[in-house]
Amino acid sequence: MVKQIITSLILLLSFKLSATSEVLTLDKVNVQDIEFAFENDINLYPDVSEFKINHTVLMSNEIGERWGVLTITNQSSGRRQLQDKHIMALFADGTRHIPTDFKQVFNGNETQSITLNFGKHKFPILSIYTRN
Repeated sequence: MVKQIITSLILLLSFKLSATSEVLTLDKVNVQDIEFAFENDINLYPDVSEFKINHTVLMSNEIGERWGVLTITNQSSGRRQLQDKHIMALFADGTRHIPTDFKQVFNGNETQSITLNFGKHKFPILSIYTRN
């Protein structure tokens, strides 16, 4: 009986140690300023807005979650609401995705840093952009 318990504990520990990590790490390569030429056959673009992305830091984990920390400026002098449909990520396989359900209010000419989740994906994010 004791042998079975010890064996079970060893198996449990080895499984825990080999499990993939959910901890986010910074993606080392910043390719934000590179222009990619992936086809966009279905004309998928973010909605037009008055928001500009100043800086982007990309993050991911071993289970494929993709995140971005963005510093964004509302270029309008009036109060505006940034929504998920105003932002899009380009992935390394050429697909494009908006972040998961998101809304944030910005005052006129205000700059904020936000963290957005782009879901799970096999390929890394190459860039995140808006459309002015």
